[in-house]
Amino acid sequence: MGKLEFVYHLPVTQSMDYILKCALKAADLGFDIIYHQDHFLVINDERGCRPECWTFLTAVAVKTKVKVMPLVLCSLFRNPVLLAKIVTTLDQLTKGRVYLGIGACWWKEEFKAYGYPWEDPRVRVDKTEETIRILKMVWTQDIVNFEGKFWKIKDCKLVPRPYQKPHPPIISGGHGSRMLRITGRLCDSWIPQIRDVDRYKKTMKYIKKYLKKPSEEFIWGNVIDVRRGDKVEDLIALIEDFVKIGVKCFVLFMHPQPKNYEMLDEYKGILEHFKSS
Repeated sequence: MGKLEFVYHLPVTQSMDYILKCALKAADLGFDIIYHQDHFLVINDERGCRPECWTFLTAVAVKTKVKVMPLVLCSLFRNPVLLAKIVTTLDQLTKGRVYLGIGACWWKEEFKAYGYPWEDPRVRVDKTEETIRILKMVWTQDIVNFEGKFWKIKDCKLVPRPYQKPHPPIISGGHGSRMLRITGRLCDSWIPQIRDVDRYKKTMKYIKKYLKKPSEEFIWGNVIDVRRGDKVEDLIALIEDFVKIGVKCFVLFMHPQPKNYEMLDEYKGILEHFKSS
């Protein structure tokens, strides 16, 4: 990812038709990636998610030419090998237009509402790490036999393998020290939501101590909140500050969500500025 990439955060609390209309408009405006949250509950216009993540991302991918990704997927909602199969299927169908954002989950009420067992943070992070290891194994090895703390896999063969080699980029948005270490060791990218450049630099330095690949090959990203009334020039200046420290992937998360369709026009100048330079 040498050039800058811009990601549109779908207004996932809105109606299915509205979300898809915004996705198609974002693709027409030149966004490189469209991302979706992985939640089930809907609380209000700013919290929750109506469409199931992978089903909706597949629809967006089929109707556009942009890349798609969950940011982040809850690692505990799906069996790791099933997840590998889901991602591989979409990666093959789109000829490599899939990123996988993954995290250790946080919304206790959602787990209870949908019948998932809620476990303490250490267990959730343990399971997330094991999930990432399983994904990488079944994506790159002919036959996988694995006996972990949570999952046991015998003579597993994933056919076909992902279109992208060795596999689709794995992205973390984690903040805790342990998830940051896992990010460096096992992931290809980090996309948090941090407004302060110095705080980002400090965390970047911590992750770099654990990177298994050169820092220039690692995808550094950030989520930028865009609130109606923010000045385009101020947001451009903020993004430029992050570009100076090596951040190259920017998620624009627009609020309020019910006004996203209009806001895409109001803030398209951000993309125009960076894509014309």
